[in-house]
Amino acid sequence: MEWPLMTYIHGILVGWYCFMFLLSLYGQYIGQTRYNSKQRSKPKSSQLSAVEAEGVSILRPLKGIDLELEHNLRSSFTQNYPLFEIIFSVASADDPVIPIVKRLMKEYEKTVDSRLIIGERHVGINPKINNMMTAYQTAKYDIVWILDSNVHVERDTLGRSVDQLQLPGTGLVHHLPIATKPGNYAAEIEHLFLDTNHAKMYLAINGVGIASCVVGKSNLYRRSDLDRATQGVGLEAFGKYMAEDNLIGEALWRLGLKHRMSADRACQVLGPISLQGYCARRARWVRLRKYIVTAATLVEPMTESIVCGLMGAAGCRYFFHVSMPWFFFFHWSWWFTNDYPHNDKEDALHHHRRLPWFKFLRAWVSREVLALPLYLYAIAGTKISWRDQDYRCISDGSAVALFSPPNK
Repeated sequence: MEWPLMTYIHGILVGWYCFMFLLSLYGQYIGQTRYNSKQRSKPKSSQLSAVEAEGVSILRPLKGIDLELEHNLRSSFTQNYPLFEIIFSVASADDPVIPIVKRLMKEYEKTVDSRLIIGERHVGINPKINNMMTAYQTAKYDIVWILDSNVHVERDTLGRSVDQLQLPGTGLVHHLPIATKPGNYAAEIEHLFLDTNHAKMYLAINGVGIASCVVGKSNLYRRSDLDRATQGVGLEAFGKYMAEDNLIGEALWRLGLKHRMSADRACQVLGPISLQGYCARRARWVRLRKYIVTAATLVEPMTESIVCGLMGAAGCRYFFHVSMPWFFFFHWSWWFTNDYPHNDKEDALHHHRRLPWFKFLRAWVSREVLALPLYLYAIAGTKISWRDQDYRCISDGSAVALFSPPNK
């Protein structure tokens, strides 16, 4: 006997809900076990001599003064690893970041090999790649660690990452991006987004390991592997794209090289931000991803608590005659309970206390309610803003700059 179409549809709804339920639990499990300080092993690579260890070139592209910039940059100098260099790159000679970099280089000149490159090489629309090109091409070592200026890392991060990169079949090592020290209500929403739903999904997808899923705040890979993936072009091949991190990860993945995550986080201090700024950032990344990872972007609303809960409620009402309001109430309560442990401990890495439960609840509800309207707004448009410049995304995943007419 054939099932009617509605039975199939509601069966898919229930199946998707169960899948998301298990995926959320899996992400939560990874988050609670991998990043427990008592579980993290000491890196083997850090115990080698400078002769035995693989050298690493740390590339830090800079523009302007990010919040707690000196602390972020200092975390590169203090890495517990026997052989590395740091290359800072800045596009403009009058950038206010230059005195800070020079002061740190002077402070560590006897212990850390570091240099500053001023001036960019224009190879495409992506300002980050233009800024890094000379640093990338003149790096001493095959392993490069591209580390954004607005994040800091623990001193054993490099050693643990090299350990992971040396495992057979590995082409890229990346770290969990998290937000710390929110300075106001809008920043608390951003904090909750990165540290709960985004963290769970990021960990779960990478844990399953069926596709490339990379955020570019902190990535290590070998230049020789990227050369193979781009027929010798290297980093320059990604200059016309704004989401170079995703595309680099995919290029290495297509070589058959897997991605791994070490037990480390890339931590960004938020401070105060505007609600408009939060919304603009969320819209920017949806608009970038919709041309690069289209399928994943299209199903994104169904991974959020409201749409996913409504799907489960509709399916369970059809099969089990469960009240939709009651199902959704228990679903949302469970989703909140699953997210809260990410906020449940003080973080020894950045010494930031967890949010009080009422602030967590306020920010969590705001984040969940805003998710679908922001997604729909982002899908409908193509304009993004990045470092005070506007761009228009186009269908091949690249972008073009939008220049405002001069003031009369």
